[in-house]
Amino acid sequence: MLADHQKNVLLIAAAGRGKRLGAEKNKVYLPLKGKPLLAYTIEVFLKTDLFPLVGVIIAPGEEDIFCKEIYTPFFSGDRRIFTVAGGAERQVSVFNGLKALKQKEIPEDAIVCIHDGARPLVKESLIREVCREALLNGAAITGVPLKDTIKEVDRGLIVRNTPPREQYMAVQTPQCFKFSVLWQAHEKAAEKNYTGSDDSTLVEHLGVKVTVVPGSYENLKITTPFDLRIAEVYLAYKEKEAYK
Repeated sequence: MLADHQKNVLLIAAAGRGKRLGAEKNKVYLPLKGKPLLAYTIEVFLKTDLFPLVGVIIAPGEEDIFCKEIYTPFFSGDRRIFTVAGGAERQVSVFNGLKALKQKEIPEDAIVCIHDGARPLVKESLIREVCREALLNGAAITGVPLKDTIKEVDRGLIVRNTPPREQYMAVQTPQCFKFSVLWQAHEKAAEKNYTGSDDSTLVEHLGVKVTVVPGSYENLKITTPFDLRIAEVYLAYKEKEAYK
């Protein structure tokens, strides 16, 4: 059990444009077996009942589409959910989300969970484990071992080095941090004009140790049309298994 889970808050990063999917609109609104990607993502986190506040970071100007395609048909009346206007980059978007939480006066020791809106297949058990680890140690992320050999190459795509893949992991979300830690990390990054590849990178720059919780290869991020097809096949398989 997670202690004092009423302090947990969630920020879902959903302000991307989905250019690699070739979509005319934000990829999180694309249908996955008849339901928008983002609806799946929000739903699994709400089912955990861990988060009294769920901030969905959307692109500026998408308030109407979020309300029409996500909130009203799937979560109407759920007061846990609120929206935050994102920025040009993901890091700016998350910082905007943290500022919104600051205005809501959440406790400094609250656990903030960050998750990609385009990762709809995340499991409840993984969410709970990452939150639990962050509660114990202040910062936790999820990751999986690399399947392929990694090559370091130069600009001409000539191999320079082959690092041992056993020392590397592919990082996913959710990523969970104590609010005070994540706020300080983003604030410092903004002051130094530093951009990290994810939130844990910013936290590492503070000298804070980040624990990796073993993740799942099923927790894929929908980035390409092939990813979307994999997710559809996976959900169809899960539905079939449930009826056996």
